[in-house]
Amino acid sequence: MNELLIRSLEEIDITACDFKQLKADMENVLSEYKTIVYTDETIKTAKDDKARLGKAKKRLEDERKAYKARCLEPYNVIEPQVKEIVGMIEEQRLAIDEVVKDFTDREKAEKEKIVRKYYDKKSFVLGDMAEVLYEKLLDQKWLNKTASKAKVEEEIQAAINKAADDIAAVKEMNSPFVNTLLETYASTLSLDGAKAKHTELMEAAAKAGMNRQTDSAPAQEAVREQVTADSGDGVIFKVYGSQSQINQVMDFMKAIGVSYEIQ
Repeated sequence: MNELLIRSLEEIDITACDFKQLKADMENVLSEYKTIVYTDETIKTAKDDKARLGKAKKRLEDERKAYKARCLEPYNVIEPQVKEIVGMIEEQRLAIDEVVKDFTDREKAEKEKIVRKYYDKKSFVLGDMAEVLYEKLLDQKWLNKTASKAKVEEEIQAAINKAADDIAAVKEMNSPFVNTLLETYASTLSLDGAKAKHTELMEAAAKAGMNRQTDSAPAQEAVREQVTADSGDGVIFKVYGSQSQINQVMDFMKAIGVSYEIQ
């Protein structure tokens, strides 16, 4: 039976197939192959069976691909034509979109002026940090046309209140690195981040303090010998960096007990 079915696939017309029946027949055929035990003596039979099944598979695949190509012929004719027309529509749609976008941007810019005015009125509690925190606290949804004035003002006040509470919490830590911690908060709006930064800097300062205590006397004398007479009991050096970086350096020097002068 399997010989007959496998051979019949050579004349198959996939468009006329009863696939339900073909599947059932194929299951029967393949079940017969599953019961065969091939040995070294019957290896030629195994090779023949493998070739026979491979040929049946190829026949079905070739028919499928050929049928697919025939089905796609009419589609392939209209596809470039449809794409050309779609491209024409999209070109004009994008041109109009630029007009809409420009209007929306101007509308949001006007809305932000109102938001900023209210923020400036209420953010005095943030002190010197009000300006730097504005961009971080600004929620873009406040600029939407559908955002009500009352709701926006309520959310602005809530954001300011939270920031003020967080800033107060940072200052209450009495950290020698307070400037650095405030900058960390300003860039992340994370009180936990500021606390983590405090821990990191304190651990570094403690380590630096231990290193100073364990410095040998000869090493300290060597440093003093390199100090010029007009520099006092210390070393004159220059620090180059952003204001933020310089503030962090000064914070660290305070933490490890280094005195300094700004000239």
